[in-house]
Amino acid sequence: MRKTEIREAIKRLDELKETIYEALNEMEEILREVAPDVYAMSKSYWLAHIDAALENRDQWIGVASMVSYNDTILALEELELQEMMKEEQEN
Repeated sequence: MRKTEIREAIKRLDELKETIYEALNEMEEILREVAPDVYAMSKSYWLAHIDAALENRDQWIGVASMVSYNDTILALEELELQEMMKEEQEN
């Protein structure tokens, strides 16, 4: 895998993450409008888990993922760095 492929993958993953957050925001708006009690229940469970698995933008305490989106991006960036170092050694 080349560093440009990794960088492109990271960029695409970021785009998809933003799409997920846009969808989550829309889901929240719909639930708040039609059923505030159901929204409150959903916000404290499945909506929180999705957010925590990605970037935890709402700073949930006690809701965590074993491996978050951010952990995945850091791993890809580390792989990208390793590829860059490997290329430098080869040249």
